[in-house]
Amino acid sequence: MSTPSTSETSPIWSSAAQARQLPLPGPSSSRQAFTVLLSAGCLLAAVTHIAFGYLFWRHGAHVMAWGNVLSVAIYAVSSMLLRRDRLLLAMPLMLAEVVGHALAAVLVVGWDTGFHFYLMVVIPLFLANPLTRWPARLGVAGLVSVTYVMTDLFWHHRQAPWHTLPPDVVQSLHAFNLATTIVLLSAVTLLYVHLVSQGEKRLHELATTDSLTGLMNRRSMQAALTRLQAHCQRKPQPVTVVLIDLDHFKQLNDALGHALGDWALLAAADVLSIGVRDIDLVARWGGEEFLIVLPDTPLAAGLQVAERLRQNIEALRIPVPAETGAPERDHRLTATFGLAELGAHASLEGAIHAADLALYQGKQQGRNRVVQSA
Repeated sequence: MSTPSTSETSPIWSSAAQARQLPLPGPSSSRQAFTVLLSAGCLLAAVTHIAFGYLFWRHGAHVMAWGNVLSVAIYAVSSMLLRRDRLLLAMPLMLAEVVGHALAAVLVVGWDTGFHFYLMVVIPLFLANPLTRWPARLGVAGLVSVTYVMTDLFWHHRQAPWHTLPPDVVQSLHAFNLATTIVLLSAVTLLYVHLVSQGEKRLHELATTDSLTGLMNRRSMQAALTRLQAHCQRKPQPVTVVLIDLDHFKQLNDALGHALGDWALLAAADVLSIGVRDIDLVARWGGEEFLIVLPDTPLAAGLQVAERLRQNIEALRIPVPAETGAPERDHRLTATFGLAELGAHASLEGAIHAADLALYQGKQQGRNRVVQSA
C-alpha cells in the first residue's frame, strides 16, 4: 500500500479551507443561466433587426424600418442592463419590444410574414424565468396567449397589410421567422433542462455533503461504508478506520465564539481531505468528530497516515481577532485519533466502534495523540 505524501499545511489557516464553499440552493446559478440566454438573445435580435431594417427600407416599408431602429436601441439598452445585473429591468423592456414589434409587423406587413411566431416564444420563456413568482409568470403568459389568439382572429386573412411586400420577400421572411422561433424555443427548452439538472445537483450535494466543511456527511459515509463492506466480502482487503476528535473544541467555541469554531472545523477538514488519497473516504461524523476510511490499508500504514495528519493539524494556527479579548493572536489546534482495522472485526461498524474506544483512550491519556484499538 502506498501512503499519501505529506501535505504542506500553512502555519496559519490553509487557504484551501478558507476557499471551500458548498453551493447552497438559491437563484444565483439560475439567474446566471437566464442572463446568459437573454444576453445572447439581445445580440441575435439586434443583428436580425438591423437586417430587417435594411430590408424594409429597401422595399419602401419605412415605418417598419424606423421601428427596427428603435428595436435595436431597445436591445442595446437591455444588453447594458444585463451587464449591470439589472435583469428585472431588462426583462420587461425586452418583453415589450417583442410583443410590440410582432403586433406592429403583423399590422404593417401582414400575417404571412410570420412575425407573430415571436409571441409564442415569449410564453415558455417567461414561464421558465426563475426570477419571477408564479402568479406573475402565469399572468404574463396568459396575457400574451390571449393577445396571440385575438391577433389571429382579427388579422389573419381578415385585414390587409398596410404595406404589401413582394411575394418572395414574404415567403423568405416567413421561413426565417419560423426557423428563428424554433431555435429560440429550443434554447428555452435547454435552459429549462439546465436549471432542472442544476437543482437536482444542488439537492444531491445538500443530501450527501456537510454544508460547513464540504466533506461527506454521516448519511453519505454510511452509504459508502455499506458499498465498501460488500466489496470487501467479495474481495477481502485490509481496511483501516480512523476517528478524529478536535481537542477542547467546546472550550474553543465558548472562549472565542462559534465563528472561530467553524473556522477550526474548516481548517481541520481541509487538512484531512488533502492529506489522504482519492480512494480514501473522509466525512464529518458529527460535531467536531471526523471519520476517515482507508481502503487497502493495513493498520500499521494507517498509523503512519494518522500521525502525519495529527502533526499537520497541530501545526495549524487559527487567527484570533483582537475584538475577542483573547490575549493570544492565534490559537493552536490539536486532535486525538483512534484507529482500528476491519480484519480484526466482523464489520466496518464494529471497526468504527473499536476506533471510538481507542479515541476515548487517547483522550484519557492526555489528547493530541494517535491510539490504535487493542
